Amino acid sequence: MAGELRRWAADAVVRAGRRCFKGTAVGRLPLTGTVVRWCVQAGHGDGEVLAAFRGTELAVPTASASIAAGLLGGFYEERELDAFEQLCARSRTVVDVGANLGAYACLAARAMPADGLLVCYEPAPDNLARLEANLRRNPGRPGLTVRVEPHAVGPCEGRTTLQLAADIGLHRVGTGGGAGTEVRQVALDARLPALFAEHGGPRPVDVLKIDVEGYDVHALRGAQRLLVRDRPVLFAEFCPPQLARCGAGAEEFAHLLAEAYEEVHVVDTARRTVTACAPSALLAPAYRSRLVNVVAAGRDEDRELLARWAGPKARGRGQLVR
Repeated sequence: MAGELRRWAADAVVRAGRRCFKGTAVGRLPLTGTVVRWCVQAGHGDGEVLAAFRGTELAVPTASASIAAGLLGGFYEERELDAFEQLCARSRTVVDVGANLGAYACLAARAMPADGLLVCYEPAPDNLARLEANLRRNPGRPGLTVRVEPHAVGPCEGRTTLQLAADIGLHRVGTGGGAGTEVRQVALDARLPALFAEHGGPRPVDVLKIDVEGYDVHALRGAQRLLVRDRPVLFAEFCPPQLARCGAGAEEFAHLLAEAYEEVHVVDTARRTVTACAPSALLAPAYRSRLVNVVAAGRDEDRELLARWAGPKARGRGQLVR
């Protein structure tokens, strides 16, 4: 009873803090992350716990403040996942780059049709083990094929250095050398055709999710043909400071998107907004030093779904979508 009360109190404090400080200067302080991690560990212990999240059961380390709090509290990327699950339900091919412990992958597996193919990329050994365990814990429909590849995704085939962080959500590929773990890197334009050949031949990618802590431009460089040819729904993270740390820039990110998409939806979790705009609008000063998620669709039916998901207030930056 005492343990259950302690968990409830810790989760209540995290949820209250999120409501009060999300999107504020206080919410962005490193100390805030430390407090969140302390609350999660005080309530759930120091180690790994099972989080009941959107109908799945996910093993997550309590030391990962942002991921553990979001999964245990049920609010992890909730706006994005509302759209993601709807899209996966009608998608035969979903590719998850930077799958981490499998929050997106497990929801995709549950939603996808039985003849679907889910491909996950995760190079970090600790995340890879959790991803595989969580996928076993949350199997999709009988007949669904799931491929997990222990590779980084970038602009070309080769080797690269993965820099590991204390928080499992912050591992990233480094471009400037330094200590890390050497891993294989693949480019989607080169790797996916060979992989698809093992599963019945060529097929369009319907949904592509990329979350690689600033290495996004490099991953997109290696998927340019895929984006233009298949025009999948793209879920990606956009944070200019992170891009710069990986040797890339916001301008190239916007340019790569503009080659395949006329419009993107910017999901600003901190400000609870969804904004529809041209890819070039990502270069506005408002996004210069912040992290937002971007969702883009090229096919008419996908654009219609995203328009319904975002709601009529998505037009014009800064308008609230409830």
